Amino acid sequence: HQEGYIVTLMWHTGRPQDDPPFDWATSTQGEMSEEEWNELITPGTALHAKWMARADTIAGYLAQLRDRNIPVLWRPYHEMNGIWFWWGNRRGENGFKRLWKMMYAYFTGHHGLNNLIWVWNANAPRDIPGDEAWPYEDFFPGISYVDVLAADVYHNDYRPSHHDQLLELGKGKPIALGAVDHI
Repeated sequence: HQEGYIVTLMWHTGRPQDDPPFDWATSTQGEMSEEEWNELITPGTALHAKWMARADTIAGYLAQLRDRNIPVLWRPYHEMNGIWFWWGNRRGENGFKRLWKMMYAYFTGHHGLNNLIWVWNANAPRDIPGDEAWPYEDFFPGISYVDVLAADVYHNDYRPSHHDQLLELGKGKPIALGAVDHI
């Protein structure tokens, strides 16, 4: 930051029910049952409290940057419209949207993290059997909860529609490519 670079952080974390260190395949890419998901997004439950404790740890580091007036491109829980992470493939108001809004409210309200530039980063939609990424709008928490919209593109399958769909959802907010393999 002192040299003029923009700080960007993304958060790949293990499932809330697991304890660190997290195994990538069984925790970060592990599955959560519907029952576990509902406990996670329900305040007052043990799993929600465990998520909050983990979020508190991360917020402490982000607050150090806030206290130094360092803005952060904050990109948590990316590729949520894909099937490969525990937070992914959860559609509807009580799906990923709820998790995002929960984190947003906790970080901005409770922790006062006003230095975060919230980057909502989906995967470009695709219908590859066993590697699907569903339409953006099924996972988009709403324009009030994001500052930048981004897509990750892999498998050399970039389409102009990926850009156009983000542009439409973003209603004038910046859009970006989050990560790319081949375009």
